[in-house]
Amino acid sequence: MAPMTLFGGQGKLAPTIGKATVENWSSIDAMKTLLMQKQTDLAATPSYAAANLFNKGVPLRLVAMQVWGMLYIIGPEGTSEQGLEALRGKTVAVPMPNNMPDLVFRYLLGQKGWDTSKDLTIQSYTDGQEALSNLLAGNAEFAVLPEHPASVSLTKAKQQGKILERTADLQQIWAEVTGGEAKFPMAGLVMPQEIADSNPQAVGAVLNEVEACIAATKAKSEDTINAISQKTEVPAPIVTEVIPRLQLNLVPAARAKDQLVDFYTRLSTISPDIVGGKMPADDFYLKDPR
Repeated sequence: MAPMTLFGGQGKLAPTIGKATVENWSSIDAMKTLLMQKQTDLAATPSYAAANLFNKGVPLRLVAMQVWGMLYIIGPEGTSEQGLEALRGKTVAVPMPNNMPDLVFRYLLGQKGWDTSKDLTIQSYTDGQEALSNLLAGNAEFAVLPEHPASVSLTKAKQQGKILERTADLQQIWAEVTGGEAKFPMAGLVMPQEIADSNPQAVGAVLNEVEACIAATKAKSEDTINAISQKTEVPAPIVTEVIPRLQLNLVPAARAKDQLVDFYTRLSTISPDIVGGKMPADDFYLKDPR
């Protein structure tokens, strides 16, 4: 997550927290393990994963949301004119079965009247990179990809003499289906309950730091782009292109509660266990202490 690569360098943590060490988690399961074993003081996580852990007894608080949807369908040249209809009867590579990209995609198809067992073939892959590789290899005609793999797919295809395009923007389809805005609470920040409840100054410092990280990311200075590129190993031109599509906006969890409950409720129609079988209690959503 681009803004978090800058975390600890914006000067908002001292003197409350001091120095921060930022590490990437390799998978959602690895992130869950870090939180359950109290090996991290702050984690950037998909919004549903935080609710799932909370409902399963892991003592944590959702601090804020910061990413509001960045999922796209990538397909052959000319398919954007058809949108979703271009997928009918085709094979679609979808990463992370029973997780965010998969559930959002299946939910939207269902709301549009599709039968996902008959109207197309969904080929599941472990992560976005694997889905991207299979799309480029011709094992699927389309792929549901988050950023930055979505932008990478267009560049890599061109290098291979192929032309791919954004067949559909799932955020726009979300707006069509829900009657709301073209966004949904995709990813945010969690803290262990013992820290969040006992040290509101630390929570405030984290919020200030992340707000500064988001502002720096959106400003897209050359130094910032290069720093993000180095830490993510994504080429600088792609970092520059991706940033506007991340829909970055820090919203404290308590203020985002209604949007989160709506999002959780909709995804739960596809997989109730995605949030642990129920809506989180009110104390899951941390209030802004500043």
